[in-house]
Amino acid sequence: MPGFRIQIGAQGAVGSGSSAQQQASRKVTRMCIAIATTFTVAWLPYQFNQLVFGYGNVTHALLIQDAAKILTYVNSCVNPVVYALMWRPFRQSLIQVRRSYPTVLLQLAAFYCTIHYMHCAVLLQ
Repeated sequence: MPGFRIQIGAQGAVGSGSSAQQQASRKVTRMCIAIATTFTVAWLPYQFNQLVFGYGNVTHALLIQDAAKILTYVNSCVNPVVYALMWRPFRQSLIQVRRSYPTVLLQLAAFYCTIHYMHCAVLLQ
């Protein structure tokens, strides 16, 4: 296709651009591979289950149907996390927050446990 080029790896055409462009291209390629891998890992069990359900043993397909569906939903949750963690400014900010506020997570966990305890106490009454 004219005007469309996919370059995978560190080697490029002579005069194809600066090393910064090549590095950026490699980062985007790694992120796309990570997204494609998470998609495949999340959706392959569901697709396999559908195949077994259609052509094989229905009992076995029903056993893993819910787990396979949940895994497909998890894929939608994982994609933004992959994008965020592979973006350098986000990682640097996360490290800075972790160093600056180490007790914030403990406070949030204590708050969650308190709310959960209160909720359970209400349900048990």
